[in-house]
Amino acid sequence: MRVIIRHRAMLIRYWKILPFSSAILGTTRLTLEFGTITSAPTAAFSYLVLVLLSAFFGDFLVAIATSVVATLCFNYFYLPPVGTFYIAAFADWISLAVFLLTAVIISHLTSSAAENTAKANVLDKTMAQLKEFGVWLLSMSDDQLTLTKIAEEATRMFSLEYCSIHVYSEGCWHHFMGAAASDISLEIANWLMLKDHPTNLMELADEHALGVRYMPITQGTTLLAFLVVRSMTLPANAIGTMAYMIGVRLLKIMKDK
Repeated sequence: MRVIIRHRAMLIRYWKILPFSSAILGTTRLTLEFGTITSAPTAAFSYLVLVLLSAFFGDFLVAIATSVVATLCFNYFYLPPVGTFYIAAFADWISLAVFLLTAVIISHLTSSAAENTAKANVLDKTMAQLKEFGVWLLSMSDDQLTLTKIAEEATRMFSLEYCSIHVYSEGCWHHFMGAAASDISLEIANWLMLKDHPTNLMELADEHALGVRYMPITQGTTLLAFLVVRSMTLPANAIGTMAYMIGVRLLKIMKDK
């Protein structure tokens, strides 16, 4: 389970490469079957369209892998001598190089535009979630607000895979965890409990093993607790802002008491 979680992004990328590579092979077969009405330029244009789609729906590495598959197919099936990867004419070397360079440039430009759009959408969504979380924190009365409740609301509002608040007192760490919605949440909770240590924060959570990120909840130089979060989409600065909001609210409760 931990190996799958650790390499989740890589596995997703491989699964994206597979359908686009298959599309390249399928396009090659179609263009060869209809050879009387298609030609090498038609095949090259079809390949470039698929490369563009792979960059838009995948990322730059997915597009590069698709470009390599397209270049190999273009070489093997359309550049003489056909049926080999050997290129006899210097002009064909130029054609192949131009095709690959065009595919890479398209991949870079398209993936950059798609990534910028995705980042902007994530930023807008995160800002709205932080605003909602801040309003909720301020609206809760002191007698209603608990660390478990904060973790539960953070899990719900930010669609987190795991969220807990850890406070060290009386010689041990105390966990206040949001609702465990999945087996992953339970595994992370068990892992963190095994990693509890009264003096060394680095042993509290292993962010490389299960994708957990943790942030100190402080107010000034005062350490109040630790916020432990696992999310595939939430930026680190957003987690820091959450921790700051929680710290402000907790310090207010402590002063009121």
